[in-house]
Amino acid sequence: MKRHPALVPLSHDHHHALVEARRLRRAAAADSEARASASAAFLHFFASNTVPHFREEEESLFPLLLEGGAPPPELLVEALLDHQRLHGLRARLEREPEDAATMVALADLLERHVRLEERQLFPLIEAAASDAGLERATRRRG
Repeated sequence: MKRHPALVPLSHDHHHALVEARRLRRAAAADSEARASASAAFLHFFASNTVPHFREEEESLFPLLLEGGAPPPELLVEALLDHQRLHGLRARLEREPEDAATMVALADLLERHVRLEERQLFPLIEAAASDAGLERATRRRG
């Protein structure tokens, strides 16, 4: 299924997150210097790309599923919990930048989360929201 044009920039973010997750996972098998370097690069990516991405989703896109006072769908709750878990793993990686297990856990969760949003949550939002609602929700990107 083709992605709604208003969601394409967020899907592009997801692609970049998958690339970074793969890099982090590969680096986990390297020596401690390479792990530290990869962790620093990932932490920069997370702060400059992932945090604003999460904010846009949480403040603008996800509320489309709550219009009319509907209870939050289980997929939305799962996505929000993933955001919090990813923040927690990011904090652990900041404290222990050479920890291979944290690197792998973070990469695995990020990849699973992106797949959840792309394969399940975004289609749910596309079905629930109007074109105008999607355009309004994502207009901050310009």
